[in-house]
Amino acid sequence: MAHIKAVILCGGSGTRLWPLSVPSRPKQFQSLTSNQSMLAETASRLHSRTGKLSFDQPLIVGSARHVRLIQESVPNADMILEPFGRDSAPAIVAAAIACDPEAILLILPADHHIKDLHAFEGAIATGVPLAEEGKFVTFGIQPTEPATGYGYIKGTRADGSAQAVERFVEKPDRATAESYIAEGCYYWNAGIFLFKARTLIEYAERENADIVKAVAAALGPDRGQVMALEADAFQRSPSISVDYAIMEPASLAGDVAVVPVDMGWSDVGDHASVYQVTSGGDADISVSGPSIAHDGERLSLSSTGPLLATVGVKNLAVVASSSAVLVADLDRTQEVKDIAKAANGFSYGFLLPAESKVMIKDWLINTALPRWADHAWSTKWGGFKETLAFDDFSEQGDMRRLRVQMRQIYAFAHAKVLGWNGPAQDLVAKGIDYLDTTCWREDRGFVHRFSTSGSVIDDRMDAYDHAFALIAYAWCYRAGFLPDAKIKIKKIVSLIDERLALPDGGFRDDDTGGTGLRSNPHMHMLEAFLALFEAFGDDQWLRRAGEVVSLFEARFFDPYHDCVLEHFDKSWALDPIKGDRIEPGHMYEWASLLAKYDMYSGHDTLSWRRRLIARADQKGRNPETGFAHNIVSRTGDVIDGSRRLWPQTEMFRAKIVEPGANGIDEAKAIVDSLFDTYLADAPEGFLMDSYDSDGKPSAKAIPGSMLYHMITAFAPVIDGTAA
Repeated sequence: MAHIKAVILCGGSGTRLWPLSVPSRPKQFQSLTSNQSMLAETASRLHSRTGKLSFDQPLIVGSARHVRLIQESVPNADMILEPFGRDSAPAIVAAAIACDPEAILLILPADHHIKDLHAFEGAIATGVPLAEEGKFVTFGIQPTEPATGYGYIKGTRADGSAQAVERFVEKPDRATAESYIAEGCYYWNAGIFLFKARTLIEYAERENADIVKAVAAALGPDRGQVMALEADAFQRSPSISVDYAIMEPASLAGDVAVVPVDMGWSDVGDHASVYQVTSGGDADISVSGPSIAHDGERLSLSSTGPLLATVGVKNLAVVASSSAVLVADLDRTQEVKDIAKAANGFSYGFLLPAESKVMIKDWLINTALPRWADHAWSTKWGGFKETLAFDDFSEQGDMRRLRVQMRQIYAFAHAKVLGWNGPAQDLVAKGIDYLDTTCWREDRGFVHRFSTSGSVIDDRMDAYDHAFALIAYAWCYRAGFLPDAKIKIKKIVSLIDERLALPDGGFRDDDTGGTGLRSNPHMHMLEAFLALFEAFGDDQWLRRAGEVVSLFEARFFDPYHDCVLEHFDKSWALDPIKGDRIEPGHMYEWASLLAKYDMYSGHDTLSWRRRLIARADQKGRNPETGFAHNIVSRTGDVIDGSRRLWPQTEMFRAKIVEPGANGIDEAKAIVDSLFDTYLADAPEGFLMDSYDSDGKPSAKAIPGSMLYHMITAFAPVIDGTAA
């Protein structure tokens, strides 16, 4: 009896199955063809029905961010966790290195459907002797139509027996596919392979040594049930499919065999494929979730919540999730991926009118960033200026805050990621060196405030400051400016946990212990952990973000007034003096950050977000101007009717992240208002930071901290898929 070690490849995004398949829960974790997830369905095939094979515990290779979803589908699975995708060849090489060199590996995609499991097992049994001889074995699906959505394998015969592979063929046009069917020795490429681990490693070392070297370093020497690939080493591997890296060159050498099989296979690649698998015939109606079809035919209806109802329609896929609805011609569902790329991003900024998007990008990339690059850095003292004078952009005052330095470092690093070609790397390098030599202490982190000359004014370790240090370093890493970012981040997080973390969750404002507690530093800790997750793909940061979200739900959100509470005493009781002070800008900001957490984790924060935005709109804005007030009470009384710029940028971001019925129109109106006031009443490329309650400009200088807010607001419009 042959022993098989199945390796289930659990990566991929399944964009053609949007909106069911989304980044937080992609296709392989959806129940599309049965009551199990696609991954669980794949794992359930791995037991012998004929007694000819024996399957060992499967090894699942998937994303670190989906570890909980993998465990839900296949409890106690062996896992290799990728920090990010590098296509199938590195994933399969990692599995081969982690297994016994003599093991026979069966490579299976996690998201395919197989109807005839006896035929599936019989094909594997046919391939085992070939794999034991040192061949790569692939399984060719007997084509039932001239499909243009699959790659093809050309064999040497049309008799259906195991045979040598002549070549692998890319997805053809229809005429070419028809010629393949007529010739008879072409098979659909299912992406299922069988071979010895040793065979793959030896071949990869000969043909693609860089993959083996990088993956081996990323795996490290320890082997266990869960193996996490180290990001920096894994990054050095070429990103390439196993077809290109191994199978195509091996087929030219005569080392690949194909076993033809008719097993009711489907890659379930789009909504039409789901319909074909789940429907009873060409005129049938396939239904999943609460759906009603009246007088229709050839319909695929699927809903994860809202009721779907159709009347008198046919040949459609209608799919509803909690965040989107798709209506598509069943014959064109492969085109859904073009919509999904934009819709799966962090925001709906791509829906803004073209003139708004052009105006935003031109101002930020071509006007603001060059001006800030010229004037934000102090040539006299070093470091970034705390404030800039309106006339000559000289620094105002002799006090600086760490958070402003970190915000500027973040801003130029993010600008680089956005495609700005200015001196971002030089400014970031100077900023980091300045802070390392002026403000850093190994035992307490960064100082809070200091003079322009570098003398310490306030040496406390501040939570808000250090959240921005993490944000800045995460973006420096993403920009390629800080290769040792992990070392710095590990040290900062260790100090935060040691000096600022509270026993029952949350963080002190600082390490003096002399103040109360605030929600605002926690909001930026959430932002920091999300930035670290985006930079490194390590699930620990998503867990840390989740801890902050739990605090928001338990302590910071006032469900009666639908607002964010700001000020508490040391025991988390509402501060008797400041407890009624609510900042609408923070309500918008929390909503945007919760949306990003939801996108990555799948944790449903939709109700919180909508309630925060609705309340801020109703009670936190001037009804005449539409601008957000600085401070209101929980009941909506205006406490500070003046208005800084940052609440307006957060309002804009919330409108494109969670638009609701009128959000995109409102977002456009906000952009127009910003350009007519805050950006018009200041030197070109800079900004007016504040207006009094009568709407008159009141800022005396330009805060260095504000470039951060402009980038966080406008970046999702410039690159909506950046997250």
